[in-house]
Amino acid sequence: MKASPRQQRLLLDLQDLDTTLARLRRQRKTLPEREQLAGLAGETSEVRTRYMAAQRELDAQNAELERVESDVALVQQRRDRDQQLLAASTSSKEAQALQSELETLTRRQSELEDRELELMEVQEQARIAFDEAQSVLDGVDARRTDIQAAITSAEQRIDRDIASQQEERDGLAAEVQRDVLGVYEDLRARIGIGAARLRGNVSEASNMALAPAELSEIRSAAPDELVFCPGTGAILVRIEE
Repeated sequence: MKASPRQQRLLLDLQDLDTTLARLRRQRKTLPEREQLAGLAGETSEVRTRYMAAQRELDAQNAELERVESDVALVQQRRDRDQQLLAASTSSKEAQALQSELETLTRRQSELEDRELELMEVQEQARIAFDEAQSVLDGVDARRTDIQAAITSAEQRIDRDIASQQEERDGLAAEVQRDVLGVYEDLRARIGIGAARLRGNVSEASNMALAPAELSEIRSAAPDELVFCPGTGAILVRIEE
């Protein structure tokens, strides 16, 4: 296939742009922040599990304290009622029964208030544990937000570079004759490289020196004849040192 030396040099420029685009796309896919974000997932799950356990414990202690407080209020209501009835009673037998019930209610109220104090201490510890778990979770969430923001910023920067390089690449590709461009694109799709320099006796496609017979055959080809790397199959562009 024929291609002028200028057309062949355009292929090198095209390959340089394609190499840059591939590097940028690889860089976008392998941002170190992505690994950080993935590593944070396990920590987030563990921290969230501890937070939910602390929340359940606090809810349970709140519910138990509310129940005891309600019992205390009920006992106090019954004591108030009995005291009113005792004050208005004219029957000694009724008064004796009310007095006995008041004593029982007093003991019950004392027991409940002791239990209430115990629960308040347990609840306070549960609240401290919950607050600590929430603080840790908030910290992890903040780190995840920061990492995600860094990823977004890096992606936007790389996407701008890709768009710029792609625009330049499209313009350059339009200058390459269609049949030569087709060969280049096919090779790049199959072997990862479409064109490379021949510097001296070294093919930059394989980074290896060509055998004397191979080099002689390539050197004897017309300047406008496409030649290919014996090792990789990529188009070799002869560069005079």
